[in-house]
Amino acid sequence: MRSTATVGVVGAGTMGSAIAQHFLMKGLSVVLVDRSEEFVSKGLGHIRSGLDEAKDRRLINDDEYERVVAGITCSTRLADLSNVGFLVEAVFEDLSVKKELFKELEAVVSDKCILATNTSSFLVTDIARNLRHPERVVGVHYFYHAAKNKLVELIAGEDTDAEILTNLENFYARNGKIPIIIQDSPGFAINRFFVPWLNEAARLYEEGAGSVSAIDQIACEAFGIGMGPFALMNATGVSIAQHAARGLAEKLGPFYAPADILTQQVESGENWSLDDKTVLRGGKNNESEVRQRLLGTALGIASQVVSEDVVDETSVDLGSRTGLRWPLGPFELINRLGLEKVRSMVASVFEPWRMPLPDILSSRGKAITLDLVQAKMFGKSGFIILNIPDRMNALGEEVMSQLGECFDSLDAGTDIEKIFIVGKGKAFIAGADIKFFLEAIAAADLDRIQRFTESGQNILNKIGSSTKATYAYLDGLTLGGGFEVALACKYRIATRNTVLAFPETGIGIYPGLGGTQRTPRLVGKPLAKMLIATGKFVNADQAVVFGLADAVIEPVFDYRDLDSFSVGPTQEGTRQTDDIGIAFSDFDGIVDDELFKNSAFGVYEKQLRAKAPIALKTAMRLVDEGGELALEDALKLELRGLKQIFSTKDAQIGLSSIITGKRPEFIGC
Repeated sequence: MRSTATVGVVGAGTMGSAIAQHFLMKGLSVVLVDRSEEFVSKGLGHIRSGLDEAKDRRLINDDEYERVVAGITCSTRLADLSNVGFLVEAVFEDLSVKKELFKELEAVVSDKCILATNTSSFLVTDIARNLRHPERVVGVHYFYHAAKNKLVELIAGEDTDAEILTNLENFYARNGKIPIIIQDSPGFAINRFFVPWLNEAARLYEEGAGSVSAIDQIACEAFGIGMGPFALMNATGVSIAQHAARGLAEKLGPFYAPADILTQQVESGENWSLDDKTVLRGGKNNESEVRQRLLGTALGIASQVVSEDVVDETSVDLGSRTGLRWPLGPFELINRLGLEKVRSMVASVFEPWRMPLPDILSSRGKAITLDLVQAKMFGKSGFIILNIPDRMNALGEEVMSQLGECFDSLDAGTDIEKIFIVGKGKAFIAGADIKFFLEAIAAADLDRIQRFTESGQNILNKIGSSTKATYAYLDGLTLGGGFEVALACKYRIATRNTVLAFPETGIGIYPGLGGTQRTPRLVGKPLAKMLIATGKFVNADQAVVFGLADAVIEPVFDYRDLDSFSVGPTQEGTRQTDDIGIAFSDFDGIVDDELFKNSAFGVYEKQLRAKAPIALKTAMRLVDEGGELALEDALKLELRGLKQIFSTKDAQIGLSSIITGKRPEFIGC
């Protein structure tokens, strides 16, 4: 899988063509096969339509469009798949057809080719049964739209080789997806609770608990989502919901069977009428019942899947946020609502069907812990892995706490010589959790921000003083707090995906996790001031020139590959500062017309005029004053100004702009 440049896709329908489009847009070659020229031609048409949309959205240009299209080979012959390294089957859901197809594929592809099924109805184990090499068969379940939706479920059959699963996890992560690993089970993980959630909405409508319109609205409010269950069924296909419910019922029992009204709706050939305010059976909307049963269904079955060891809580939440676009996963919702309340909700749904309360709910007396940060060991290296790729590994209270716990556990390991900090997805760490800051400001609880930052500084101080070699592997966005985590490490490794920046003064605050103090000690005051004041984005090559990074490497396929990596002397003291950087040495943060008469500042006029005045002046003062102190005292100095800066109106304006996407207009107070 490390060197796979060509992927095979069998089935050129809506799903197969979207899967092919995803691989093509990631620079891979694709062999697309279907049983007739007509089907292949339609599939190619789907791909071209998808690429046209991508071009309209400026995701690709004309040259890239042609390059992508040139990467596809269409065929009606399975024999043309002989040289692919990975193959995804996406034919229609018929078990006998799939089993026969995989037998034919085994005779065609190389012994090293990994075979994947995109089934949503059958067990991977059943599809692989009686094959010569069932160990290389894996489930790869995409979510609509396969070219856009980042979630992919990787399903291990009974015989699936664990190393193949790991390779696929890395392969998909490198190609822009967010994979979660699941054991073979009906509905896998996400559909196991999502489909019954859709079906429960239909049951509620059928029983007269609410209208279509009301149930959708209540669901949106309860789950914080933009589309309710009926709108979602219309978008993805009402018949697909019915088919999926039937498949689950066959294996799991009558609770999962499609509601009669869902079957009737499919037979009518019509979508649900989303504006329909009619409550069947002459009743009225029962908001409490609708909310309780929809929450009880989703949270209860998600808990059931985890209790069966099909998947872990963290992956369920990650999959829900990524694939379903829920702002909170089921277990985040459970923690927010409280276990006692959730137990009651789940019991109200499960008891009429004689289903027991899931173990994870009945045995827990406190909040459910999600592994947002993980500590792993390989060879003589420890790895701290930030596992929130959908949230760009942003630093919140729980993430920071777990980061500290993971570091402590690895730092205490006598066999560990090196500790690497790694972020999953497109970011190393893209800064702090902005919503956390805004919540604290709205609650007038600036002490919460103070405690968070003090705790964060203590953790980074431990990293900075460790006797082990500490490395930040910066494969992606490294902004604000993420930059500061990297600065606490002894070494920083950049890749071609690295982007470093301090955006804080542009959102009304200043770097508070050591950025105003560790940066000048690493690269000198002039360059540090320039970086903090302008928010300049620095790529990998520039990072080495500036002394911010110690090496530039190609992105590793597997984080474990870093175990053999080491560098010599750090970059500290090897920086190169040009005249522009030097000009910032005496910059006090005051921005006026006089400043820009100096050409060194003129280069950054647009950036500097966009900064929050108080934040900019405070940051420059902290660099100046901290430079006269020992690092320990300088970091305390940085902490002392936090409440003042977060109490400004500019801080609220700037932080809110990240959520709204609107350019902040600072008022200087």
